[in-house]
Amino acid sequence: MKVLSVLVNFGEEQLSYLKVVVEELKSFKKYEVYIVVQSNIPLDIVGIDEVNVVELEDYQLLPLTCRSVIWDYRNDFDLFLYGENDHLFKEHHLDNHIKYSNILPKNRIAGLIQYEFNDLGRYYPAYHLDFDWDFNSVEEHGGKLFAHFSNLHQATFIITKDQLEKLGQAIDFTTLVNEEPSLVSKVVIKFKKLIGIPVTRASSYSVKCKVNTDLYRYGGMKKLICITDFEENLIHHLPNLYIDGDKGRLKLRSDEMRMTDALNHLLN
Repeated sequence: MKVLSVLVNFGEEQLSYLKVVVEELKSFKKYEVYIVVQSNIPLDIVGIDEVNVVELEDYQLLPLTCRSVIWDYRNDFDLFLYGENDHLFKEHHLDNHIKYSNILPKNRIAGLIQYEFNDLGRYYPAYHLDFDWDFNSVEEHGGKLFAHFSNLHQATFIITKDQLEKLGQAIDFTTLVNEEPSLVSKVVIKFKKLIGIPVTRASSYSVKCKVNTDLYRYGGMKKLICITDFEENLIHHLPNLYIDGDKGRLKLRSDEMRMTDALNHLLN
């Protein structure tokens, strides 16, 4: 299968991770992977097939240019990957996405869960604040169990050509979905605050996050994680920055015990 992998890179800080990601993608045995990197600086890294140096006033929009590249190449590849420069795709991620796409209903799409780790174990950056598993969302397809995790962000996505076409019918794939809250939503939030009802985390994601979350929120396909094969549906955020909130990041994570307890609940 022909695979287009479009990665985003900003500056030099994480080039060591980008090299690891590119080397891994080029090692895949069953796929012919063509790698494009959208970057604000020139790059000379073995394995990258195309580097597009992009100049923008707002570099938060740099990841969005990856979606434009994917759309431009929509007729030329069988499978499409998007990722930030520090998320390590493995060949089994592609294998599984194809397998799940063949057994899931057309209004479902398989996703991944980010993880980090240190000497004390594994941590999950997306499992924070009020984000959690929907314990009533378990579905069985093809003999496997799937469930929905409320934090849609994974800094990556994998989609088939058919899914890309479906997404292109639901949203403008080259732009972010406008999430300006309606007047009714604003009134409801203001009323809740006035009478003391807690207002949960705002539904909007950051500009950078929306490059992947828009697909799962507005593309007409509910994102599910295969919990039967949970270990194979994790993707490593290589810097491990959110465990302790290093380099100015927030300390965002749940530990392995919380995730294990949740999975046991879902599987039973």
